[in-house]
Amino acid sequence: MKIKLFFLTLCFSALFITDNLFAQGFYIGGSVGNSFRDKSIEDLGGNDFKVDKNTVGYKVFAGFGSGFLGLEGGYRDLGKVEGKQNAVNFETKSTGWDIAARGKLSLGPVLAFGKAGVFFGNYENTVHSAIPVSNTETTSTFMWGLGAGVKLGLIGIRLEYESLDLSEDNKLSMLSLGGTIHLGAK
Repeated sequence: MKIKLFFLTLCFSALFITDNLFAQGFYIGGSVGNSFRDKSIEDLGGNDFKVDKNTVGYKVFAGFGSGFLGLEGGYRDLGKVEGKQNAVNFETKSTGWDIAARGKLSLGPVLAFGKAGVFFGNYENTVHSAIPVSNTETTSTFMWGLGAGVKLGLIGIRLEYESLDLSEDNKLSMLSLGGTIHLGAK
């Protein structure tokens, strides 16, 4: 909760410093794509359920930068996956906030970028057995991403891959196509 409050305060503070942000190259955007999940869920009896599926996810984000370096953050919903193992149904839903440092190389309208930061994940897991079990996990994990795009005036299109969680029992990533609106300088 403290992390979300800090992130929201950071975002609102950034909105009130608009002159500086516009001079730095402020942008907002959204993406939709495929999220890939490889996760273990455990019920009360200690039985493990393996989720290895993908689903549709989306994200909204904002960022700013000057030249090569920048900062980007956003919210994402990585969707819900369901499965059945040994006649027991289970599901997991993943959402979260992220903030990352971004490096960018531009050659005319074409750009390539990489980013590294922190993903604050929220996982709602449910196992529908004789005694239904639900739990919510929250994590803070290292994230990284690579992407490429085209910026034409105020509008940009980008394709990116992001690895959000590489822990042993939870591998989470997303491949997405998105758009940006640039409200500031290059």
